Amino acid sequence: MNPDLITLIDLQRLDDIIRGLEAEVLSLPQTISRLEAELAGDIQAVETCKKNLDENQKLRRRRESDITGHRDKISKFKDQTIEVKTNEQYKALLHEIEFHEADIRKTEDQILAEMIDSENLTKSFREAEQTLGKERSRIQQEIAQATRRKEEDAVKLNEVRGQRAAIQAKLSLQLYEQYERIARFRKGQAVVVIDDTSCGACHVKLRPQVYAEALHNAQILTCASCGRILYYAPSVASEAATA
Repeated sequence: MNPDLITLIDLQRLDDIIRGLEAEVLSLPQTISRLEAELAGDIQAVETCKKNLDENQKLRRRRESDITGHRDKISKFKDQTIEVKTNEQYKALLHEIEFHEADIRKTEDQILAEMIDSENLTKSFREAEQTLGKERSRIQQEIAQATRRKEEDAVKLNEVRGQRAAIQAKLSLQLYEQYERIARFRKGQAVVVIDDTSCGACHVKLRPQVYAEALHNAQILTCASCGRILYYAPSVASEAATA
């Protein structure tokens, strides 16, 4: 095989690895942010459930205090009934007593409804806490993995870039610039293997003469349709023939 073609194939392989690593390095902070947002959502769910439960309990305590106040007033009015001198005053006190007794019944009904709500709120709070416990462990583990992967990718990226520089040095400036120009216009894919008798990228059938020359991998050939550099790999050709 043409030495320059071997070098170009290696260069393409390394560039593919570099692009993959760069994409992952860029995506990992987004992954971490997404995981942190998930955890924040679970924490917020617990806080919201706790707040709702606390408000329910505060409201019940306030209503219980109101009932105590009503009962104190009823007791006071009952004491006053002993001292009244007219029937009208007595009726007025009875009216006040009935008013506060009605308020007590109404408030007790409200407390009963709130007690039922409290059971549901307590259940929701406990479920949210359990979910947070499970999710916190999972998310923290995934964040640690993503952080570690990002660091590993950064090290690998520097290593592969060093390998690329060594490979690039083997090419003439003219051939390297040709490779870069093709890669720039073809989304990084400058060198492709022949698929059966077609370009492995654009899939346009090669001219018989070009295909015949490409079988030997003795020179730098390009696809007449997309301009990519071509090479022949017997294993790929065999797979295409048996497909």
